Amino acid sequence: MKRAAIVCLTSLLALHAGAASAKSITCSYPADQELTFEVPKKQGGLPPIDFDYPSKVTLFSFRDDNLLVVAMDESDKSRVRVVISAQRDKAKGIYAGQIVTDLGGNQLMLDNGPVTCKVKG
Repeated sequence: MKRAAIVCLTSLLALHAGAASAKSITCSYPADQELTFEVPKKQGGLPPIDFDYPSKVTLFSFRDDNLLVVAMDESDKSRVRVVISAQRDKAKGIYAGQIVTDLGGNQLMLDNGPVTCKVKG
């Protein structure tokens, strides 16, 4: 029983270390646009994001071969600005999925398309 607990704990630490070792993620999406953000050092942390409109990440998950980022408008917290959902493609060494962005000023202007994210670090 004690050995099983040690094996589980070691596995969890290895998973956490793998995600924590990544320093930044760069996501490329249509119209030659890129979005780069730092991976938080602390599990449960939220990275700052540099988007066309002031936005704040409210949900970030980078584990189990999945990447999920949700960023809301800083002044209107009910307005979604960026959603990235991507899964790791082990053969290509990238995360591939979908991105939804709102590039509208006063009006909602959603754009949806493929995204490719590379982890550096």
